[in-house]
Amino acid sequence: MTTLKIVRGTSASAWMAFALIQALPMAASAQIEEVVVSTRRREESLQDVPIAVSAISSEQIQRQGITDLKDIVANQPSVQFDQSFGPADNRITIRGLSNTRGRSNVAFLVDGIDTTTENLISAGSGLLANRRLLTDVERIEIVKGPQSALFGRAAFAGAFNYITKEPGDEFDGRVSIDIGDFGRRSIDGAIGGPLSDTFGVRLTGVQYNEDGYYTNSITGSDVGGVDG
Repeated sequence: MTTLKIVRGTSASAWMAFALIQALPMAASAQIEEVVVSTRRREESLQDVPIAVSAISSEQIQRQGITDLKDIVANQPSVQFDQSFGPADNRITIRGLSNTRGRSNVAFLVDGIDTTTENLISAGSGLLANRRLLTDVERIEIVKGPQSALFGRAAFAGAFNYITKEPGDEFDGRVSIDIGDFGRRSIDGAIGGPLSDTFGVRLTGVQYNEDGYYTNSITGSDVGGVDG
């Protein structure tokens, strides 16, 4: 039952609009799409997980043009990313817990398998932390806070878990090309599908190169470029 309080000066049209809104069925209201994560080694709704987790879907990766780690953490509160001149010196900070020399205190996993590397030269997370194969993942889960019980000793500050796409019920594939300034060129693709009723396969790959943002004043050659 809806109770209306008469306020002097309210027009009849305003009361009619109010009554119409009250009469709309609840099913017509916008619904939030359920996000399923596997942070605790089983699939469950993100709203039911009792730890701080952020999930980035494959649709978000494609829509936002995410290609590397700095793009992932750009919109993540309490997560910072810094990279020195060397590509192996990737510094991830979650909730103020920064890297030190040796093994990273932020774990990096692929489908739950720990792939965290060590960097003994500087206070970074190693070369494998900044993955470029981000366009063929189902989602990226970012766990904030100590989670060594779930992800091992490297997850003292948190963890990044890349969930790769599984082969679907039908064969499908895709190819994308990216061209930008400073000689940036990349091409990546994926193909996969079922080989039987119980077995499937999916292949993905990327090739990229960039000339660099700086020029050697003596030789005139580009400095800081990457390829792989």
